[in-house]
Amino acid sequence: MKKFKITDLFSGCGGLSLGFVNAGYKINQAFEIDEYACATYSRNLGVEPICRDIAEVEDAEFTKTDVLLGGFPCQPFSLSGLQQGFLSRDGEGFSQCLRAIKLTNPTVVILENVTGFKRLHGGVFHDLAIREIAALGYHVKSFELNTKDFQIPQARKRLFLVATNNGREVVPPLPSTQKPISVKAAIDDLIGKEGKFPNHEPMKHTSRIVERFSKTLPGESTRQAMDRDPTLGSAKITKQCYRRMIAEEPAPTLVASFVTTTIHYSEDRNITAREGARIMSFPDNFIFEGLKTRMSWQHGLSQFEQIGNAVPPILAEHLAQMATGILMGTAPEILISPTFQGDFFSDLDSRYEAVMDKINRKKKSPSKRGRTSKFQEFYGITEELTLGAEVDLPDGILDDQIFLDAAMRRRGINFEIVGDKKKRFRRI
Repeated sequence: MKKFKITDLFSGCGGLSLGFVNAGYKINQAFEIDEYACATYSRNLGVEPICRDIAEVEDAEFTKTDVLLGGFPCQPFSLSGLQQGFLSRDGEGFSQCLRAIKLTNPTVVILENVTGFKRLHGGVFHDLAIREIAALGYHVKSFELNTKDFQIPQARKRLFLVATNNGREVVPPLPSTQKPISVKAAIDDLIGKEGKFPNHEPMKHTSRIVERFSKTLPGESTRQAMDRDPTLGSAKITKQCYRRMIAEEPAPTLVASFVTTTIHYSEDRNITAREGARIMSFPDNFIFEGLKTRMSWQHGLSQFEQIGNAVPPILAEHLAQMATGILMGTAPEILISPTFQGDFFSDLDSRYEAVMDKINRKKKSPSKRGRTSKFQEFYGITEELTLGAEVDLPDGILDDQIFLDAAMRRRGINFEIVGDKKKRFRRI
């Protein structure tokens, strides 16, 4: 059988590419901006991605391909993001997908994003995407898949936009009829082998955090455990952080920050990068490069972020088999023309303008997002510090350093914690 070629936009560590390679495809090109993700990709897939911002890639650098893949940035459409859609900097990723379609002329296009892409602002960005792809001569189908339905030990829903230009219909992969794989079945054999597998080094938690984890029940978050048991003390922890997995069920969705969201089902610790990779269906010989975790002053995607951002390779392999049917001409013929498909969105321009007006008004009004931190005064002080200047840290701020890191990241402040007994904040 002919080896069809793939081009992978926003390739990350290579989950989509790996699934297609396992299904018999050949990598034509890959594009990724993060150097650690590029290093992971090249180590495991044997192809050097074009490692820079895709917006800076010249038109002449793109080459023709059979299948164009694109997991364009999901933050503009995620429930945990600012939900500004195409208006945000990351939202420009879709326009780069359109440019790549024009330049590479693929027979099949497969774009992946969070399910919020279809729901945000009444689905206006989703509908706009379909219209714009259809205008290039493609038939487009949108559908959702849940990884747990494909023998992947994780409940992870994602949206796929699949387009064809050869007159063949898109038939989504069919779910497995077998019982979903539990997280225990996927990673139980790694217990006691910490440090003996690549990327399998546990976090070093304080005794206080270990105590809180030990009192956190299956399916419960540490915040709920602390509300239930006052002896565990107080700390600013949301209900989304530190949730213990349920052994006999698939894992919950692993997000990019899963190092702080997920507690092992039987161990009083967060799961390791290797355990996360297993849950995402990466094989044990797939090695992740870069920082294990990343602090606010450090650049590049950590191993955890690379894993949490990926498309599970086994799911990608199912998508590859779907694409093969389209390319080989065995998929059913299309019953509706791309031109007529675009007519479904006759009111789209007015809907889009209304959403734009709403977002612009919101951007001009004072932000009410989130609650005011009890450390807000300290955060203000850090903004006034000159490089190299230090200030004492307030009591309790390091109980959950993730919030300090996030606050400094939003402000663009690089820092380090210095001192032995009395910890101090130093701006760097």
